[in-house]
Amino acid sequence: MSAKRVASKSATPASSSSSPVLNLAILGSAVAYGLWHLVTRGKVSWPPTELLANAYTLAGCLAIVGPVILYRRDGGEGGVGEMLWMTGGVMVWVFNLASLAKGDAHSGAWATPLASRTMGLVMLAVLVAAWRMKSGSRSWAWTNVTGWVLGVFWVGLALATFVPGNPVRLAMR
Repeated sequence: MSAKRVASKSATPASSSSSPVLNLAILGSAVAYGLWHLVTRGKVSWPPTELLANAYTLAGCLAIVGPVILYRRDGGEGGVGEMLWMTGGVMVWVFNLASLAKGDAHSGAWATPLASRTMGLVMLAVLVAAWRMKSGSRSWAWTNVTGWVLGVFWVGLALATFVPGNPVRLAMR
């Protein structure tokens, strides 16, 4: 009887749907696209005068691939960071698809179809809702940590836009 149990546990396929190499390739291509976009638009310079705008573009590129990576991951309860990453990614996808449906697709805004204030305030709402519902695990999985970093970045940008004089000047939406 115990031999059947062991056999059934080892019957899972050796290659997981969430292979680390494929995740790395997806993340690498997102960052490469973001850097390519910034370089071709002449946004990368020294000294980095548009550092936050460039970081916002790279965060948008990571948001685009977030739903793909999080959909592929193995089961288990996700954390608040993963919820932030998924929400940000789905928002970017929805706004991009809406602009395609309107026929107003600008290739320069694929990663950043939302203003930083809008994105950050939505992420703040997700954080407050998740805190209120006490949902998510407290795992240190790389997907959860990445989601937290992106979420805190977006919320910080949104809050910085409320400072008088607007010290956060984002060149791109």
